Amino acid sequence: MSNLRIAELDFDTIKSNLKNFLKNYTDDDGAPYFTDFDYEGSGLSILLDVLSYNTHYNAYLASMVINEMFLDSAVKRASAVSIAKHLGYTPLSVQGARAKLTFDVNNPTNNPNFLTLDKFTPFTTTVDENTLTFVNLDSVTIQPNVGTYTFEDIEVVEGIPLEYTYTVDLSGPAEKYVIPNENIDTTTIRIVVQNSYVDTTSYVYELSDDTLNTDGNSKVYFLEENSTGRFQIYFGDNILGKKLTKNNLVKVTYLVSNGTLGNVSGNIDQEFFCGSTIGGGTIGAIITPTINSRGGINKEDIDSIKFKAPKFSAAQNRAVTSDDYKSLIEKNYPLVESISVWGGDLNEPPKYGKVIISLKPYDGYHITQETKDDISNLVLQTKQVLSIVPEFIEPDYFYINLSVNVKYNQRTATISNTELKNSVVNIISNYFATDLQKFDKDFVYSKLSRNIDAADISVIGNLMTVNLQKRIEPILNSDNRYISGNTIKFKNGLEPGSLQTTRFVVTSNGVSVETRIKDIPNDTVPNRLGTGTLILVNADNNEILDSNYGTVDYATGILNITNLSITGYTEDTSDVRITATVQDSYLDITVSKNEILLLDDSTFNGNTNRLQGLTVNTIAAIE
Repeated sequence: MSNLRIAELDFDTIKSNLKNFLKNYTDDDGAPYFTDFDYEGSGLSILLDVLSYNTHYNAYLASMVINEMFLDSAVKRASAVSIAKHLGYTPLSVQGARAKLTFDVNNPTNNPNFLTLDKFTPFTTTVDENTLTFVNLDSVTIQPNVGTYTFEDIEVVEGIPLEYTYTVDLSGPAEKYVIPNENIDTTTIRIVVQNSYVDTTSYVYELSDDTLNTDGNSKVYFLEENSTGRFQIYFGDNILGKKLTKNNLVKVTYLVSNGTLGNVSGNIDQEFFCGSTIGGGTIGAIITPTINSRGGINKEDIDSIKFKAPKFSAAQNRAVTSDDYKSLIEKNYPLVESISVWGGDLNEPPKYGKVIISLKPYDGYHITQETKDDISNLVLQTKQVLSIVPEFIEPDYFYINLSVNVKYNQRTATISNTELKNSVVNIISNYFATDLQKFDKDFVYSKLSRNIDAADISVIGNLMTVNLQKRIEPILNSDNRYISGNTIKFKNGLEPGSLQTTRFVVTSNGVSVETRIKDIPNDTVPNRLGTGTLILVNADNNEILDSNYGTVDYATGILNITNLSITGYTEDTSDVRITATVQDSYLDITVSKNEILLLDDSTFNGNTNRLQGLTVNTIAAIE
């Protein structure tokens, strides 16, 4: 028995151990019990197979059960959800995209003094050939303005409204009411409790998200996900939340949504339609949204649950540390793709008594002021330290412009030249989508280079030229000064003489001229640690219009522009894009605080001096 091994899990190893155990098993005198047995050919081999199978099966089962007991090792979603529940974390449901509509109602009956848009009025739009329905969650009443009935910035949410009614049997938290639909948007749940079929007195119940302010009279409900992936609600016990009574009716309304399917880029002209009449009046045939539909998300996956649940638990529903702020915003406002938070004492310059928050949305580049106010007032206000004031700042975007030359062996190539080029483009796009485009995500030159080398067995190597781009939007017909605390910071070393901008229009000697900015190194032999002078030149003939337009520090990548007075842009441009080549020692581009790296999405336009954001060349070689 002293030689019995019990730590093996593999079937063949278990069988070998059992075989050796039988071979070496002896009586008290040391004589073997099983002599001259053929363990491979006899019926004993079958018995060993059965024992090994049973041992292996039990070991596997025990391993799986233990794995599912811990959040880190859980494989099944139901297990992760159950453990997260103990941490006070409820996974995010599908959430419908939201848009804002402004429209007029024509010729309402009798020209009323008030006009009401009923709750759940349907508006339809087409996204990628899918017809989707959007509704307003609350009724809106307006008055006419000089005889015009205008509903302004009405928020509509993608989804089909449904209502489900439950009759209370066993009152208290033990009775849970499962919402039968898969893709419900839990943020749209509205619950009304009616006394009974006979007594129609009703009360609105709100979702409980803070038990510290909940007592036995609080009309609240609790929400959780069950083992089948459905969401369910339950009510209090007169200690934590008001307890329901037998025969109460629980009326639950909610939207069933398509999640990300309803998201539309802000660059697309979206159109909505409404076939309903409002007060007898009609709505125009086409409604153009003031804000396109965005913010739709799919149901939270298991990896996200395992990542966020411990952080939410650590925050304990209060905002003290920077991670607390991040966790609370992620939980209560999931439309934010990436969040960066730091103390005001770490800011440059310091802002004592403040916490600095920067947010990147899923769609677009900036969070609206309305959203910032909602986060500050509804999410953080009751949970933050009284003496600390949140301050929102915009993300600082850096655009990486890449020129990639890929050398490959034509004889060993398994794909065509075009397919190789497309594969490299996809590899670069995927690298930015998965490894960058969020806060605290650095560009690692060697990692992307290795990914490109793995595009095909024929790839010999690649050479990337990395350019960095900053975009500014000067106010037209104004003196825009980028000096002192408002300098343009690349925060990486720049190659002398590589800086250039897109075209813009200025007035020179009373004439409108298309111009651009260049840099001239101050040293006869360009010095990477030195400085340069920015000059303004005629974009057509390179005539110098201003020989002292600003300065550039090549070592730090800081630009000063003394007076950028723009009167207009050229063709389809609406900003000034400043691009420069990164020095070799800065090929790994790091970010901090509110900085985000994006792949330059520019398309080449020679008329505006706009560079191609990503250029891939494949070079065939025969070895």
